[in-house]
Amino acid sequence: TKGGGTGGKPSKAGGVDEAKAALATKQVPLFSHLVQYEREAALSPAAIGRDIHPAVQCAGLQMAEGLLSGTNARVVAMLRALQAVARDFRCPAGKALSRELEGRIKLQIAHLHDCRPKSLAMGDAIKWLKLRVSQLPAHLPPDAAKRILCSQIDTYIDERIELADRAISESASAKIAPSDVVLVYGRSHVVEATLLHAAARGTDFSVVVIDGGPRFEGRAMLVRLVAAGIRCSYSLLHALSYTMPSVSKVLLGASSMLVNGTLVSRAGTALVAMAAHEHGVAVLVCCETYKFTERVLLDAICYNELGDPDALLQAADADQGGASLSDWRERPRLKLLNLMYDVTPMKYLTMVVTEAGVIPPTSVPVIIREDRDRAQLAGP
Repeated sequence: TKGGGTGGKPSKAGGVDEAKAALATKQVPLFSHLVQYEREAALSPAAIGRDIHPAVQCAGLQMAEGLLSGTNARVVAMLRALQAVARDFRCPAGKALSRELEGRIKLQIAHLHDCRPKSLAMGDAIKWLKLRVSQLPAHLPPDAAKRILCSQIDTYIDERIELADRAISESASAKIAPSDVVLVYGRSHVVEATLLHAAARGTDFSVVVIDGGPRFEGRAMLVRLVAAGIRCSYSLLHALSYTMPSVSKVLLGASSMLVNGTLVSRAGTALVAMAAHEHGVAVLVCCETYKFTERVLLDAICYNELGDPDALLQAADADQGGASLSDWRERPRLKLLNLMYDVTPMKYLTMVVTEAGVIPPTSVPVIIREDRDRAQLAGP
């Protein structure tokens, strides 16, 4: 299955057909249009004969294994890997650098997509990179043009991600008042930086970490916050209605902000935002503007990503009489669905904290338009 594979494939045609048939029978029909997750032995064989750069192979392996899971981490790793591709590229004599390099980059991006489907923010970063490649001055020597491109990638990472995160953490931390009870969901790098920055400023507040399976990323955030001396409590998503009445603010991370003000984030975020809205609690979304996209989604069905269904399985505890579902693929009437994202409508969000300032969700298209106009003025 395209994009779902993460390694070697059966050597015989019959084995391939049987594997595809078995995979098709376990698909959830409502999400059968999405790239189906298919975990295989290794990723290295997928790069053989495809001229994949070692840096791209390394980034792909890390993404496929979940070592790079956040949107920022994945975008930075992708851009750094493609930067290494551009730096090491040797343009054939008599060929245009921009055209030849663009073809090489497309091959690398296809490999990364095979490792794990790209997010919306990654797609926008790829568009930006391809535009910069197409605008490379044809009159410059290849080495000089490549240095320009590498410098542009460095600037993009520094300004749109790293400096943006610092600005967001400063702005969002100013919204945390003494005695506030701040609820967070899962783990977001910029949300974690915001809470640490607020604690460093001497603000006395407490944090409720709401977490959910199968990855339970909130535990890592909990460890960091407790180590910084912040009072914390930890609960799973099913206790959200119990903890929400005592909360004064909600801080959420974002995978993308859509042009209609909809938030795309890890699965479960919409439930947190809706519960906060029901209790009259302000919901602040920390999101860099490079994650703003012109795409529109009304649900989490048309666009989503399927994770490893085996990650949903909990190890059976014999002492507690737990029943194992490790043989779920052999059970004809059982299917597992591990959705990575959900969408939160604009009406459940109070404000969006960006490096450009604190804005309402209705102003997202304004930021997108200004960013596009600024890019056009910048030119090649």
